[in-house]
Amino acid sequence: MQTTARRGLPVLRELGPIQRVFFLATIGAALVGVFLDVVLHVDPTVLFIVSAIGILGLAWVVGLSTERLGAVAGPQVGGILNATFGNIAELIIAFFALRAGLLDVVKASITGSIIGNLLFVLGASILIGGLRNGTQVFDRRIAGSNAALLVLAAVGLFIPAVFSASTDVGSRDRVVAESSLVAVVLMGCYVLALVYQFRHPAETLGGHEASQGHGGPAWSGRIAIGVLLVAAALLAVLSEALVRSIEPFIEQFGLSPFFVGVILIPTIGNLSEHLVAVQLAMRNKIEFSLAVSFGSSLQVALFVAPVLVLIGLVIGQPMDLAFPPIEVAAVGVAVAISALVALDGESNWLEGLLLVAIYAILAITFFELV
Repeated sequence: MQTTARRGLPVLRELGPIQRVFFLATIGAALVGVFLDVVLHVDPTVLFIVSAIGILGLAWVVGLSTERLGAVAGPQVGGILNATFGNIAELIIAFFALRAGLLDVVKASITGSIIGNLLFVLGASILIGGLRNGTQVFDRRIAGSNAALLVLAAVGLFIPAVFSASTDVGSRDRVVAESSLVAVVLMGCYVLALVYQFRHPAETLGGHEASQGHGGPAWSGRIAIGVLLVAAALLAVLSEALVRSIEPFIEQFGLSPFFVGVILIPTIGNLSEHLVAVQLAMRNKIEFSLAVSFGSSLQVALFVAPVLVLIGLVIGQPMDLAFPPIEVAAVGVAVAISALVALDGESNWLEGLLLVAIYAILAITFFELV
């Protein structure tokens, strides 16, 4: 008993009082969710809510561990880790939804994550950061390079949609094949972008600000890896339970699969990352905040979506990149507006408010779609 307690103590000892409470609450919620699913087989609506709460906390725990591993390994490796694990919760949820054949939910979650990061998260960060610090300045050249990658991401969604509309109705196999090739190209661009960031860290977004305060808890590398693995395992279990309860949850509250996918799922998977971006902007670390918002969107568009397309081929659930027109339009608007805000190298609270307002308009529209 004492040996086990001593082994567990460093995990909590290095956390602040509030973090400790959240950490324990997260593990408790995750274990309760597993118990309700495996042992009690509770109502799916209850299971959806409990699983969502557990996933929210586990995404935060994953963020803590990857942040610490990045601090231990250095800024370059840290950037790769953050890029790899930044959206792991959403990727796991989307995988189980794809396996269950909920293609509309998967596509909507991809769209929702991109526009959520570019409009809501970026907007809230600029709004709160501007109210607290006034006009915030960042390197517009670096913002421009991220905007160029975002345009590539938008093209990756737009062209398959046009191809699908231009192809015969019975030619879905051709659309899937075209999407698979586009997915490979997008993933290749993402890998090259990571290579460039690894070789030129001073020229990536956030490279002009001190990284103080971004080391996570003072865990050893071994503890951080252990926490990451345990959190990822619990994420997998809860994500499967969440996906199985989506359809009953939709029926219970009269929601559409599209709204659940585009608004709820991205929020559940990325809330902790969203809070980090806002906190960084409040501390006047606007370049780091932009790195979180832009980086998460790029990862979803250039890595998560292509990976899901390729996984779908393997598991017998072929998925294409031919998104519905409303989703393509939403992504195009988000990319264009966020790029315009970032390209001048300055931000203020009014620009942030406008971004949040556009997100609210889209969310209302999505809610009314059935």
